[in-house]
Amino acid sequence: MGIALNTASRIDAIGWGLLFLVTGVVALIPGAPGGTWLVALGVLLLGLGATRIRVGLATDGFGLILGAGAVAAGLGIMAGIDLPVFALLLIACGAAIITGQIRARR
Repeated sequence: MGIALNTASRIDAIGWGLLFLVTGVVALIPGAPGGTWLVALGVLLLGLGATRIRVGLATDGFGLILGAGAVAAGLGIMAGIDLPVFALLLIACGAAIITGQIRARR
């Protein structure tokens, strides 16, 4: 259990470092398209979730939902499409919480 906890902590720390790095890089790019940071954030969250799955660690799905939502919102902004992302994320998060509780009960 100690090794898994150490690995999870390292993945989380690397994720935070990448978040700050990406935020700084996007802020330094003059004229970066709107939505760039959201796409980068979404890719980061999805990548961290995939990494946790690949090394055999549990993932709650919440980060994956937020990551997918961030990518969708960012791409929508870039394409000029007004998506109701906040409402869709609320629905997805609610469904994920309910599904998790139903699965945990079995």
